[in-house]
Amino acid sequence: MKPCTISPEEIEKLLSRYAIGKKPLARLLGLGETTILRYVKGVPAEGFVAEMLELFLREPLTYLSYLRAHEDRISRVAAKKSMAAVKGILTATKLQKASWYLLSISGGDISPYLVCETLYYAQGISLGLWERPLFTEECDLTEAGDVPYGSVYEFLRLERPKLLFDACGLLSREEEQLLSGVYALLQHYGAAELRALFAQEDAYLRKARTERGGRKLTNASLTTYFSKLAVTGQFLQVEDFERYFFERCRRKKR
Repeated sequence: MKPCTISPEEIEKLLSRYAIGKKPLARLLGLGETTILRYVKGVPAEGFVAEMLELFLREPLTYLSYLRAHEDRISRVAAKKSMAAVKGILTATKLQKASWYLLSISGGDISPYLVCETLYYAQGISLGLWERPLFTEECDLTEAGDVPYGSVYEFLRLERPKLLFDACGLLSREEEQLLSGVYALLQHYGAAELRALFAQEDAYLRKARTERGGRKLTNASLTTYFSKLAVTGQFLQVEDFERYFFERCRRKKR
């Protein structure tokens, strides 16, 4: 097996990305204070230390978890600054913020699928009622095409993040109310019911290609579909869509 190494440039990138100094990072890893400085100057980092640094650079959640577990090794100021930096990476987009908000309000007791279904219906309802997207990212699909916001689904499925942080303030009050309202509505239905409903809707939604060749539901397509739902059902607020979910799932059971 090829030994794990990390270049000085990659270490500099890690230091900048997580807003941590060379000495604090060394102390965090239980190393001598000048160790990271030597690595940056060209002394190769190898073995366990190289593996940890490479893992940190690749996986912000792993770094945040380690930082929380060992923050007593560095100053409170350094720990706070680095935590803010990594949280900024994990919540860089509105879609990421919405995902973390759902994880936060559920206490982590929410499946990746329900997160993505909640994102999908929150976006659709926002577009249908107010013609205003909750987030600008368009709805990419999983390879099988059966789960909305496929990139979020794959991240949550693979990472299974149990590490939660306070999501307060990431979104506006109106955005939080929309997401929590949709989440409350969908909790009444099982995964099989929601999958069947999404598959039924999917047949009416126009799709486009992503830059990587996958498929996505455009915001324009969601606006057309959910605006028609709102007009037909005379839905004026989020809670009114309860009738839509109840009726569609009731029809499926017949």
